[in-house]
Amino acid sequence: MENYATAREKERSNAEIMGRKRQEKALREFKQVLNDLIFMLQSASEMETVYMYWVNRSREQFVMETQSSVFDNVMFKDRVSFQNHFLDEFKDLDEPAAVEIGEDIPASVLNHYYNDVPVQYITLLPFVNNGETVAITVLESRDHIFTENTSDVIYSYINALRNVLNTYLEISDLYEQQDEWIDYEQSISELQVRCHRSEMVQRLLNKIQDFLYDGGASFIAQGMGNWHNVMNADGANYAPPIGMKMEERSMVYEAAESGEPEFAIHFNNNPKRLSPRELHSEGATLAIPLMMKDRRQGVVLVYDKNPLIFKESTKHKLINLVRVAGLQMLSNNPKLDVDEAIFTNKYGAYLPELWEITVNTELQRIHRNGSSSQSWFGLITLSNLPELRTKLRMDQLDQMQKDLIAAFNPSQFGFNGVLGYNSDYVYSFMIQSKDEEAVKKWSRAVKKKFANSFELSNGIHIETGIKVGFVRLDNGYNDSYQVVKNAKSALSQALKSNKNEAV
Repeated sequence: MENYATAREKERSNAEIMGRKRQEKALREFKQVLNDLIFMLQSASEMETVYMYWVNRSREQFVMETQSSVFDNVMFKDRVSFQNHFLDEFKDLDEPAAVEIGEDIPASVLNHYYNDVPVQYITLLPFVNNGETVAITVLESRDHIFTENTSDVIYSYINALRNVLNTYLEISDLYEQQDEWIDYEQSISELQVRCHRSEMVQRLLNKIQDFLYDGGASFIAQGMGNWHNVMNADGANYAPPIGMKMEERSMVYEAAESGEPEFAIHFNNNPKRLSPRELHSEGATLAIPLMMKDRRQGVVLVYDKNPLIFKESTKHKLINLVRVAGLQMLSNNPKLDVDEAIFTNKYGAYLPELWEITVNTELQRIHRNGSSSQSWFGLITLSNLPELRTKLRMDQLDQMQKDLIAAFNPSQFGFNGVLGYNSDYVYSFMIQSKDEEAVKKWSRAVKKKFANSFELSNGIHIETGIKVGFVRLDNGYNDSYQVVKNAKSALSQALKSNKNEAV
């Protein structure tokens, strides 16, 4: 027996299927009418060959719609690039024009004929819509061109073409979709820029955010020995906390494992997007892996309370935006080693370019509508660095940095947070929580872990203390620069005092 939710979902699915069938029927009938129009034009104008090409400017191609000819030695290509077709010089034509073979253009350019070219004259009829030539109808003849005797036929055809095109656009609702696709093409072009890959992630999330009504977009990337949410779109609603760790049996986990997009409508808060600890799993979610040469470098999480926005066309656009962003990252840095995590350094800490953008983004979100959680940014280091650096070899120091990232990881203490690289042996952190004491509890837990001798993974024991300096993110900060400056001051204060932490 179906419950209410599955019944409504089935009803929505049936409505989408019926809508697609109506559009497909309208398209078939539109193409049949064009086919009939071209045949009647050829007969009434007494031309030997008549055909119509759409002018696809975004792909720089002429796209064949239909043709009619009395000749046997004619064959048209479905798509021809502008530079390979004689119509290229006429693609901006806005009035009918006549062309003579041998005088205006050579016969060799009419390569839709094979063996020989049996025509001598060409008449070109442009179809102009909103000030742009969108199609060209070509009439070819052995012995005559456009004349006053055939003008009524020509203008009747142009009017019929305009009427049938407008009717089709209204039936299939393409007028509304036209702006949507223009905006989408603009989104694509705005991703095709040279910038750091972290900035590309920010651009991508904010572009995706434009498609949403009551939801958001987040980016989950590998680091600190797992995958964590490292950035939210500027305008994201119901976003998972920065630093929330990916868990098994979540949508992000499935997308990262398979390398394929995962889509689900949530019922009773299931399935989980990222972790069983997340508060919001409503509406619907699309998890899209960021692939680079078959390597998973991240997952883009797109979520909205309204499942109906995830039409098949919308999902296709979002998936393609992520794909374009990945390709652009590789284009911007061809030597990028995609066999390694590209958003962390060799120690597993997230890149400075990434966490700086994340701090700025979270500040914008606080300025925009506040936050139900508290956010802290700070720096953490060891108290006796000079001593350790003289005792350990370079390879041992490198191993120590990797072990410190694992040891400081907030998620192992039950907190949502990320660690970033600031400088050698000094790491940035960002923690988000509803608990007002979260950052202090975390720093005390780390301090306790290092209270006695700490064993590195290579078996070496180190004796050290922990120094922490941090600030709370609030409306008093406008960007990451001031946040980092104050966090450095707090760390400096902690290093000079006997305290292990300073605010």
